[in-house]
Amino acid sequence: MKKVRKSIYINILIYLYLVLPTLIFVVTWLKWYWALVFGMVVAYGCVKGFSNSIEENCFSLEKMDGKILIKVLLIITFWVYLSGIGGWCYQNSDHEVRNAIFRALVQYDWPVFSYDGSRSLIYYIGFWLPAACVGKVLGLEAGYAAQMVWAIVGIFIVYYLICVYRKKVDMLPIIFLVLFSGLDYVGTWILGGEGVDLKLAAHLEWWAYDMQFTSTTSQLFWVFNQAIPAWISTMLIMTQKNCKNMLFILSLTMLTSTIPFVGLIPIAIYLYIKCVKSDRSLWKEIFTFQNVTGVVLIGGCIFLYLIGNISSGAVGRDNADLVVREPAAQCLRYLLFYFLEFGIYLYFICKYRKRDSLIYLIMIILVICPFIMVGYNHDFCMRASVPALFILMLMCIETLEKIQLDGKKLLLGAYCMVLLLGAITPFNEIHRSIKETFVRAANGESVRCQEVNIENWLLYAGNFSGEVSGNLFYKYFAKEGITHLKVGQNCLEDLDTGFKYLAIGNSITKHDYAEYW
Repeated sequence: MKKVRKSIYINILIYLYLVLPTLIFVVTWLKWYWALVFGMVVAYGCVKGFSNSIEENCFSLEKMDGKILIKVLLIITFWVYLSGIGGWCYQNSDHEVRNAIFRALVQYDWPVFSYDGSRSLIYYIGFWLPAACVGKVLGLEAGYAAQMVWAIVGIFIVYYLICVYRKKVDMLPIIFLVLFSGLDYVGTWILGGEGVDLKLAAHLEWWAYDMQFTSTTSQLFWVFNQAIPAWISTMLIMTQKNCKNMLFILSLTMLTSTIPFVGLIPIAIYLYIKCVKSDRSLWKEIFTFQNVTGVVLIGGCIFLYLIGNISSGAVGRDNADLVVREPAAQCLRYLLFYFLEFGIYLYFICKYRKRDSLIYLIMIILVICPFIMVGYNHDFCMRASVPALFILMLMCIETLEKIQLDGKKLLLGAYCMVLLLGAITPFNEIHRSIKETFVRAANGESVRCQEVNIENWLLYAGNFSGEVSGNLFYKYFAKEGITHLKVGQNCLEDLDTGFKYLAIGNSITKHDYAEYW
């Protein structure tokens, strides 16, 4: 009876964690009648998915060692603390935008509109929504604390799902979560770039210039909002015993991890085909209520929201231009990148799983990712690869255990050396976080990254917003915008940025504070 209760609680926690961001979004951003319909659909889909997981006994473990779980929870807490989530430790430069997004979600009305109402925040904001709700009620600092707690809970779910996948509880998954990486140090050393001196605590992962496969620690320290939900979705799809929740899980990933969601699609298709091959009658399993409504309603709604982002139609050409100019040199660079980031791991994995078709799918995904450019930067290569790299990590854990069981000491030594060379990357990330925290604290400086201006940078530039005019989502689904300008005598005051907006007829013009107040 106790095992059944534990299984129910675990199922509730896992599905609630994945569903809550989307549920909050549809309830608070949509017009009331759409909010009612979509909210009921998401909630009922969650119940159906949860019920199916209980029936199939998807997330149960024979033995759960409490001492190990406590140790793991402490490691996760320290790992998240060092990442800078919540602003209690040094934050890398990506936090300047992420802090601004979170503050906008806490301090602005939802949906988040610019002060003149012409633009809106359009981004994969899902991870922040639960903590932002706390921030709206208890204040911004409480929201930051909730953000840290939300991250800790998410990573603990990831660890638990890995244990379910491996059918045992031990310390190996958390060690790999923290330390797994490609051999960025070796690539940096070969190319003679900066960061070889570990005292510098440099960010090593741009050694290939315009390509990057990001380690798990770097994902947490730089893009936690995408990484944690993507890890959970990957593990949920990997641990499912049927296809009844597969598309529903995918749809819930869109608002939190949009680009990793794309990288997860071929993996979901592969697992569906594998399931149907084992029993052709199972092809109908995918047509469940939660899957259909997940694709049609949730997926459709989130797609209409995200497609309004100003960078969605932009495609960078620098990668393509490099291939055209120097194809032979570019080929060498790609081969070196592939070998150091995942090829050397596949050498060891294939000794034990060479007939596993999933290996070849992972390899194809990782080979293709660097060639695809979406938006202004190389985000597709870095983020679409997240699910494939995570599965590669799982395979590496299994390979280590199999080499140990075989007793091949020479092979084990070589494999451990490769893993340790990869671990230099996360070591550098952790080293930099500790070092900068101490230095800034000693100098009386804030460890929190200075955030960008919400109005001038977040909502009017970059790749975090879009025009409201002509946007189908804001025309038919989203609530009406509420102005954030405080009306004075002849001026409208921007309390956050220190600017004044002069009202002239129906238009609003920004002016310097000293000149107009």
